[in-house]
This record gives sequence, C-alpha cells and structure tokens, in this order.
Amino acid sequence: MPLPITTKRLIIRPFIAGDFEAIHAVWSDPAVMGAIPSHAYDREQSWSRLREKFRHQALHGFSKWAVAELASGTVIGECGVHYLEGGPDIELGYKLARAYWGQGLAAEAAQACLDWALAERRERVVAIVDPANIRSARILRKIGMVRDGTFSRLGHTWDFYVAIRRQITLDSTGVPPLGRSLGISVAEWPVRGAAHPAGD
Repeated sequence: MPLPITTKRLIIRPFIAGDFEAIHAVWSDPAVMGAIPSHAYDREQSWSRLREKFRHQALHGFSKWAVAELASGTVIGECGVHYLEGGPDIELGYKLARAYWGQGLAAEAAQACLDWALAERRERVVAIVDPANIRSARILRKIGMVRDGTFSRLGHTWDFYVAIRRQITLDSTGVPPLGRSLGISVAEWPVRGAAHPAGD
C-alpha cells in the first residue's frame, strides 16, 4: 500500500516543512492536547515534534503523518504509527483540529492507517488511551482494536489496545477460533508485551 493513503474524504501523507503552521495550530490547542492528556505546545516544541516525525519517517519508512482534506488539501491533523522507546510494538495515534471533530474523520483516518500498518508491517500494532477519553476509546473499538489491560507510566495509567490480524483459519470442524464471538476474525490472538504511551 503505497503512500499517500487516500480515503473517501482524506489524504494521509508524510509531513513536509510547509505543514508547520497547520499542525502547530492543532498541537497548540489546549482542548486537543488536553485529551491525551498533555499540554499545548509552543512554536519551539512544535518544531521539535515535527522534526521527530521527519527523522522517524526517514529511518523507518513510516511515522505519524499529515491528515489533509482530500478536496482542499488543508492539513487538519495527524494520524499514523510509530515506534516509541525503540519498539518492539508500533503505536497508532491520531489528533485532529477541533473544527473537524464529530464528523467521523478521526475514525476514517485511523482505520486507513491501521489497515496500512497491518498490511505493510509485521510488528504488533497497539494504542494507548486515557481512560477518560471516551471518544478516542470508541474510535479504537470501531476500527477493530481490542482492549488488553492497562499500562502505567509517568504516574498515569492508560488503557492498552491491540490490533487484531484479520486473516482467519478454520479448525477441522469448520469452526473459527476463539474471538469469533466478539465479531472479530482472528488468526492469532495477541500476546501482551511492551506498551507505550500514545496520543489521542
């Protein structure tokens, strides 16, 4: 699945320097960042974060990417996957500008990036969400991720979600493996491993 990723309403692509003002508007919004929970970024912090995404993309061929409206090309947020603390898992995360909340765009972007990761990467895909962030947890469930306990870091406890590989192998009786009762086609049930704090 080559980049950019195109959905019905969005185009998802690696960041470029010219995206700075648009993505800084997202990262400097206390309402957006507070949902993680985190703090609003100043311009220096946003540049540092954007440079991190350039480096990750150059080293690994993937990162958190710019999310833009397909019709206008306007950058409205970020979505994608990246390593944290050296892996081994890769983490799905997303943030959209407040003006684009409530339209299903975060789920649309997250589904597209998850599909890309499951097709292109062999690593397990995980996500971390603040228990109070009900909207983000709903998105993760909608795209087929499954809660698998919690993870504590820096004095905060996060809900831990795991993506399910969707190929399915029937047993000799023609019955799918455990997990079908959840409405999920499962080839291998995920095993808990290292987790990393994620953005919304």
